[in-house]
Amino acid sequence: MNAFDNAFEVKWTVIFLLEYLFIMLPFPFFYDTSYTPWMFGVPRFIYCWLAYGLFVILTIVAWWRACLMRPEYHEYEDKE
Repeated sequence: MNAFDNAFEVKWTVIFLLEYLFIMLPFPFFYDTSYTPWMFGVPRFIYCWLAYGLFVILTIVAWWRACLMRPEYHEYEDKE
């Protein structure tokens, strides 16, 4: 099985690659060299990392649920 075998694999490969590329860009809300306080005095980038981490986890859950609906995941081998 390859990441580019069918439309389902291509779609999810592109989604996860875009998430990876987005986090690698040096946006100031992920990478801050100066102290920028936000709620309760915690630096802003901490909240942004937590929000992005939650977004990635929710994307993984959506992928997992989509995988379980696919017919190839419902084929079982008979034990002899």
